[in-house]
Amino acid sequence: MLHDSAKAWPHPVLHPHGDDYPDAEFEVDIDLRATKDGAMVRVEAVYRLSEQELLRLISREYAAYCLLVKATSTQYRRAFVGSSRQIEETFELGALAGRVRLSAYVVSTRELADFRADGWHSDFGTKTYVIPAGTVLAEDVPKEYWIDTADDRSLGSIIGHRAGRNVTEGYWRVEIDEKRIWIVMSHSDTDRYRELRDRVGQSSDGQYLMNGLYLPALVEALHRVDQGTEDYQEYRWFASLERRLEDVGGQVLGAKDTDRVADAQKILEGPMLRMPFFERG
Repeated sequence: MLHDSAKAWPHPVLHPHGDDYPDAEFEVDIDLRATKDGAMVRVEAVYRLSEQELLRLISREYAAYCLLVKATSTQYRRAFVGSSRQIEETFELGALAGRVRLSAYVVSTRELADFRADGWHSDFGTKTYVIPAGTVLAEDVPKEYWIDTADDRSLGSIIGHRAGRNVTEGYWRVEIDEKRIWIVMSHSDTDRYRELRDRVGQSSDGQYLMNGLYLPALVEALHRVDQGTEDYQEYRWFASLERRLEDVGGQVLGAKDTDRVADAQKILEGPMLRMPFFERG
């Protein structure tokens, strides 16, 4: 289910796309990542709420912060509720897999009779509401992540190849989507590439492909991700690339003044040295 920014509530709700509370804010920073041993997934949500009436309800235990965690592929769904501005939970890797949606709210924990807040829009006047327990009082835009079920750091989990439209024969381009960083070729070149890859993939000649295609594609992709890390961090390959950089001692994604040519060569384990013509003294 997609987030509906135009959703109408029967009572005032504090959310990013509405003006029920014109001078208040509710934002949640969510961090999701695998633990270093790859056996667990850690989720941390930090809530920022400025509306005084909602803060008062939370302090009196009439309302609470809520984090709803949903993973469709594993049929996992659970709400974590508390009065702390920070919610931290750890999950076994098998519990969360595939696309995971994290939704953050403030919810009522008891029935609220004659509920009103001074921070409401003036259109509400002195109107009051009866709010049942479990009702949404504030919400942020949901965030989605992709979790692989294994600690897959191989190049194949990060970079793939495919045929594309409007690609001139003899040329290729880099495209990035949720599943992979793609090397995109014309249909005829794709057929030739696959034949060549299958024939030389296990020989030293295969390093020409590594240097001529994968190395520049990886350098380009690293530069793009550095320029807009937040746009890519929920993609399924992001964590694999991040861990691979950590393995080889490269700089973190999004860092400034990086040497991505060096980092790409480290990830590919020095491909130039394995080309047939190259002789080390």
